[in-house]
Amino acid sequence: MDVFKLAFETTIVGLLAFLWLGIAIDLAFPDLIARLVPTLLEQNQTLLGVGVLSLAYIIGSAIVPISNQLLNDEHWPLPEEAIRCQVSRDQEERLDKIAGTGFPVHRIRLAKLSVCQCSYWDRFLAVEEPSGKRTFTAQQFWLGLQAKDSDPDIEKRKEILTLFQLQESTVLNQGSDKTERFRQLHERIVVLRGAVFSGFALFLICLFGCIAPVQGQSSSWKSSVWGILLAAVFLGFGIRNGLKDLKYPDIFDVPVMEGLLGVITLFGAFLVVRGVATRPYLKKRYLLVVGFFAALAYGGWTWSEVIYDQQVISSYAVMEGAPKP
Repeated sequence: MDVFKLAFETTIVGLLAFLWLGIAIDLAFPDLIARLVPTLLEQNQTLLGVGVLSLAYIIGSAIVPISNQLLNDEHWPLPEEAIRCQVSRDQEERLDKIAGTGFPVHRIRLAKLSVCQCSYWDRFLAVEEPSGKRTFTAQQFWLGLQAKDSDPDIEKRKEILTLFQLQESTVLNQGSDKTERFRQLHERIVVLRGAVFSGFALFLICLFGCIAPVQGQSSSWKSSVWGILLAAVFLGFGIRNGLKDLKYPDIFDVPVMEGLLGVITLFGAFLVVRGVATRPYLKKRYLLVVGFFAALAYGGWTWSEVIYDQQVISSYAVMEGAPKP
């Protein structure tokens, strides 16, 4: 049954990708889909359904690991490792407070967790002593622009993430009946991660489609200039950070976000220069709807990650605190 669950999640992610792939094909080749759809409808519907599901599974199998890399990029607003690091840091501090109430010491001691920078954006927040709370200040923001990852922060972050991996492996190695809730959360995370990937790609494609001039109609040159400038900014960001990742190769930090930005930006620049056919979905209100659902999927994924990490750490603490047979 687990195999079919995995296939179902992957197929759902693949089906979500059909939307932005179809729109991209329709914008690049306006007449292709209009000719292709009637031809497909005349074919055997059962065979067509099997083919669509098979294609969705293949596309989903490619997007699932790529979306994981995208949402784990250090330049993403809140990557997966940063969420995991922050949740682990906070949970460890909470468990330390009840260590004297009969709860056993069940983990590796991590000194000065509050000062550890879990994400790229932590450098812009000042740490209040002794509470360890982080607040935004103009002075710290300016210092953060000049700061770089320090070796102690990198090592401490690796230590926290390694500890979590050990806790997760211990918890998931229990019987299937005890880990069912973790599997359900993981399934939700996989689907939402794919939805964020598809929503991000769809939003960028529709954004460039809205900026691009309509073929055969007069349009302001300002729209083309803004579209080219936007493409140049995205492309510059992708090249700069992609070259940095290639200069310091890390198998756990593949430049997926930079590559995706580069491909979509080149596609968007092509649309801005060539123009697009009139399409009902190329309106600002639909762009706002796409952005809303992409943000909704991202919020759901973020909170699902937080819940999953909290439950893993808490379950591990309960397991270590239980009397040994």
